[in-house]
Amino acid sequence: MKKIFYAIFSVIIFGAIAQAKTVSYTLSEAIQKKLVKAVFKGRGFTSNAGSSHYGKCISLSLKNLTSQRLEINLETGRELRSFNDSVQDMIISQSEVFALGPNGSSDYTINAFCTEKHETSPKESSIYQMGRMTSGYLYELVLLIETLGCQDNMGQKAVWVLTDSISSDEISGGDVAKAKKLKDFVDFALKKIKGGKMDGYIYDYSFPEKTAEGFKVSGEINWTMPYNANVSLAIYDNKGKKVADIFTNILYKSGFQSYEYEIANTFFREGELYWLRVEGCGQRLKELAVKME
Repeated sequence: MKKIFYAIFSVIIFGAIAQAKTVSYTLSEAIQKKLVKAVFKGRGFTSNAGSSHYGKCISLSLKNLTSQRLEINLETGRELRSFNDSVQDMIISQSEVFALGPNGSSDYTINAFCTEKHETSPKESSIYQMGRMTSGYLYELVLLIETLGCQDNMGQKAVWVLTDSISSDEISGGDVAKAKKLKDFVDFALKKIKGGKMDGYIYDYSFPEKTAEGFKVSGEINWTMPYNANVSLAIYDNKGKKVADIFTNILYKSGFQSYEYEIANTFFREGELYWLRVEGCGQRLKELAVKME
């Protein structure tokens, strides 16, 4: 009788531990696996930016459909498609992590930018479907906007330079240094696009700083983990030779990841191209090219 009691007790304890464990997914993965229900809607003019098309202009209602605790990651650069063709499509401009208890639900507000300047701004009744991750220079731009904290009209104008062909001279705001970084990047991107190199290198947007000791590079590199695994970040020259390790075999969980780096070294040569390469899960997870100029 005692053995039966202990067996039942063990099953109950094991079940409680399993239920208490938090499992991490990107929102896209969680939706595909039918672990959550997600509803994106506009917020009208209730955004803290005073605008319905940038800043915290999108609401997200999340419902956990499981008995597990979930950690849900929403990536910068995820597109939102309006169900109404006359309403602006949007792009997520700041990554978020949401915690949901078993069968729990919650509402959130998220940062996004409009990618269709001449369509109608989102209203509270506007419903969105989560789309693919954007790519190329627009993806690099929203990462830069997130790094700079430009979830404002200045960031919106930078996005419209790439999506709606407005002049980069319209990028202006209170922070002159940030405005210059945004303008420099979109001008650089437009030059590459017009030169037919849109699908080429993904360039670092931090612009290397030349010092008396050599070049200093700082910025943020982002990637997505398909599952938990050890990751390494190293620098390679343009011939594929490794010139430095930044970190090696560090365990990262599945989902969206980011790492802020600052590298100052005499091995950087002026005019040469170097690569920051994230490797893990048996593959290259992200490569970022940095030109020393």
